[in-house]
Amino acid sequence: MRALFRLVIFSALGIVACDGNPAPGVSSDATGSSSSGGVVADGTGGAPSGGVGGSGGAGGGSGGVGAASGGQASSGTGGGAGAGGNAGAGGDAGGQGGAVSFPSLKITSDMASIEFTPVLIASQDFYPGEATVDSGGIVGLLNDDSIDLGTNAETQTLRQSVAHPNLRIIFTVTETFYRIVANRAAGISALADLRGKRIGTIPNTSAAYFVDKYLGTVGLTADDYTIVPGGICISTPCGANTLPSLMERGDVDAVALWEPSSELAKEVLGSDAIVFQDRSLYREIVNLHSTAEKLADPEKRRGIVELVRALARAQELYRTEPEAVWPRISEAIGIEPSVLEAVWEDERFLGTLVPDILDVLEEEEPWVAAQTGRAPRTRAELAPLVDDSVMKEALGLP
Repeated sequence: MRALFRLVIFSALGIVACDGNPAPGVSSDATGSSSSGGVVADGTGGAPSGGVGGSGGAGGGSGGVGAASGGQASSGTGGGAGAGGNAGAGGDAGGQGGAVSFPSLKITSDMASIEFTPVLIASQDFYPGEATVDSGGIVGLLNDDSIDLGTNAETQTLRQSVAHPNLRIIFTVTETFYRIVANRAAGISALADLRGKRIGTIPNTSAAYFVDKYLGTVGLTADDYTIVPGGICISTPCGANTLPSLMERGDVDAVALWEPSSELAKEVLGSDAIVFQDRSLYREIVNLHSTAEKLADPEKRRGIVELVRALARAQELYRTEPEAVWPRISEAIGIEPSVLEAVWEDERFLGTLVPDILDVLEEEEPWVAAQTGRAPRTRAELAPLVDDSVMKEALGLP
C-alpha cells in the first residue's frame, strides 16, 4: 500500500539532525485508505480510493478499470470517455461506485524529530491523494501560500500567531513527555541541586519552557541556573555543538530537550546519569495547523479533513503496532532503532485534538510573551487559534 503514494521530502535529515543548527524558531517543539479501490491510474496515486473509476465510468479515462498503465486501454470499455459518457456513470465526480479524488496537499514540519512522523506515515499510507511533506514547520505554512498544513509544538503556535492570527490548531500529532537528564558527578541528586548549574537546551522552545516550569516547582527561577544553548542530535556520532556532546565534554551539568537528544546524553553519562521527570507537569504538544483561509476553501478543507482521518489511522498504528512503524521512523529521521525503542514510552499518539489545548495555551502565553517583550494575550484572544471543527468532521463527532 505504501507503494501507491509518492512522498516528496526535500531535506537531508542526517545533516539537520546532527549539525547542531536547528531551524530558527522551529521546535519539534479514520478512513481514507487506498486499499478499497479499483485499479490505480499509473500505479502511483490516480483514483487512489475509487470503486470502479476515479474520474470516468466503467472504463473512464483517468481512473477506470483500464487506467493509463494497467488493465485495458486508457479509453476503457465504453469508448473515448467511459461507459457513462464524459464523466462516467458516476457523473462529474467519479465512476460507478468510485470515490472522488482529493486535492494535493503540502505539509511542512520539523523533520528532525520523532514527533512529526505520524504525518509522514499518514501521507504515505492513508491519504487517498498526493500529500508531500517538507521541512519548515508552521513558519513554512505561514509564509508560503502553497503550503496547506504545518506541524509544531504549542510554544511555536504562540510565537507565530502574534503576527499571523489566522493560524489554526486543528489536530494533535504527538505528545512528548520531557525529562531533565543530569550528571550525578556534578553533585546532583535532587531537582533542587540544579541551582547554580549549567543546563543545556534550546532557548525559546517548548524545552526551555519545560525547564522554567519544572525548576519552578522547587523554587528556582531563571536567575538560579545558566541556560547553555545547544543543538539536537538524532544519532551518534553527535556534532560538536549538540547537547550530548556538550554533556560529554563537561560543558553542561544537565540537558533537557525532545528525544532522542536527552536519551543520547543519558547514554554518554552511563551510571552517572540521573533523570528527573513529572509527566503530570508538562508535555510538549505537537499539533497540526492550517490557516483560516485554507479551512474556508471548500476544496482544500475536504482534503484537510481527509488528511486528518488519515492521521488518526496512522496514530492508531503507532499505538497498536509500533513495531510496524519503528523501521520507517528510523529510516526517515536517522535515529538508531535501539534508541527509538528506548524513548517510545515518552511519546503519545491519541488520535484527537487534545481537549485541554486552550488551557495549555493560556498557561504558557505569559512565558512566551515575556521572551519577546510583549503583553500576554487573554484567553478570549487565544481562543480563535483552536478550531476543532475539522477534527469533529473527520472523526464523525457531534
